[in-house]
Amino acid sequence: MLVADWARGLLSCEPMAPRRARFYRMILTSAILLFTARTALDTLPAVWGDADGSVRILARLCLMLLAGDYALRGMVAAAAERPWSGLAAYAFSPYGVFDCIAVIPVLAGALFGWPSDVETAFGILGFLKLARYSPALETLGAVLLAEVRPLASSLFIMALLVLFTSALLYFVERDINPGMASIPQAMWWSVVTLATLGYGDVVPISPLGKVLGAGVGILGLGMFALPASILASGFTEEMRRQNFVSTWHLVAKVPFFARLQATEIAQVAALLKVQRVMRGETLMRSGDDGDSMYFLVSGQVEVTGRAGAFVLKAGDFFGEIALLESRPRMATVRAVTRCQLLVLDARDFHQFTAHSPEILATIRETAQSRLSAADPGENG
Repeated sequence: MLVADWARGLLSCEPMAPRRARFYRMILTSAILLFTARTALDTLPAVWGDADGSVRILARLCLMLLAGDYALRGMVAAAAERPWSGLAAYAFSPYGVFDCIAVIPVLAGALFGWPSDVETAFGILGFLKLARYSPALETLGAVLLAEVRPLASSLFIMALLVLFTSALLYFVERDINPGMASIPQAMWWSVVTLATLGYGDVVPISPLGKVLGAGVGILGLGMFALPASILASGFTEEMRRQNFVSTWHLVAKVPFFARLQATEIAQVAALLKVQRVMRGETLMRSGDDGDSMYFLVSGQVEVTGRAGAFVLKAGDFFGEIALLESRPRMATVRAVTRCQLLVLDARDFHQFTAHSPEILATIRETAQSRLSAADPGENG
């Protein structure tokens, strides 16, 4: 289990993953990029010249690393309580499929002497492995699922436009324009015009056809913007939802908010902002204006004030005195380790505490105890 836990940490994609995970991610990403670039450039004749042997050795090393990654992820999946179900869940997941097509077909092609096109095709597809380290593909899938009905409606309207405009130009120019001799031929012009590509290989030649063509071109400016606007609004909504869910989970981890009801957690989650800082980074300096307070989700920070220095750990908060007393910061706070924090700015602080008198009383009590006792926790 210790080996499995170490490997699980190595493969972690979390923002606060261990250092070994970040190093491994960098190495794996470099191998994917090198292998994909070599696959693409290899289609040029004699592109490598005398360096062909060295490039092939590098490609094989990258392929071995990708194969090792696939095997390691399979091992971690099989280390679950139900090994076979865990392994199957990984193998048939989207990321598992991406990992497979980046390695297995290429290895099989090399072993069995398949045509080089196999390595080329699947070597390019191996680029999909990077989707694991970028939420863009997952977000796109969620947006497409959420907006499938309006997207289908817009595509149906676009299909109607293509059909009707091509039929209209067919009746107007079928006897004088070879490019409009049939509705399927006219559809090519309609698609190109509505998409505002304007290849010019098929164009109306009669005065009426040109007038209709101008109308179709103007109509295309609006019609092809419709799916784009649907996707843009869907992306905005999905990112807002993901940020809210992420903040919700972080809020639930902070003991200070443990007494809150679900509705109150939802309210504070909408106000808090997630911040991640690196080791050694300064969060605030003594004498600065107090514009926010911080809740420490993970990591440690060192507070240095008039009474000395001490360390705050996950679950603690700081920066509240400056907001309550309307005074400059009284201490300097520096990250001792990599930290994940929730930040509540001054305006949101007063908005939240106005509706949560118990929370405000707790914060005031902590602030007063720090001030009156001249404790090193005097960190506002």
